[in-house]
Amino acid sequence: MHPLDDEDRIDIVRDQLGIGLCNITKCCTEVCPEKITITDNAIIPLKERVVDRHYDPVLWLWRKLTGTR
Repeated sequence: MHPLDDEDRIDIVRDQLGIGLCNITKCCTEVCPEKITITDNAIIPLKERVVDRHYDPVLWLWRKLTGTR
């Protein structure tokens, strides 16, 4: 999730890469030799983006009314 990366990967993350299967117990951060906080800096924001796009009822209604994605 580099700030300059503007590629839209939300559908791929949800459908093919299985971000929903990743929990937020921070086990990966605890065992990381570089102490990268992948859970806080990447996994949780990605999960929030997936929820915003696919499960937000307000956005769902807006897309239905306007015919946009």
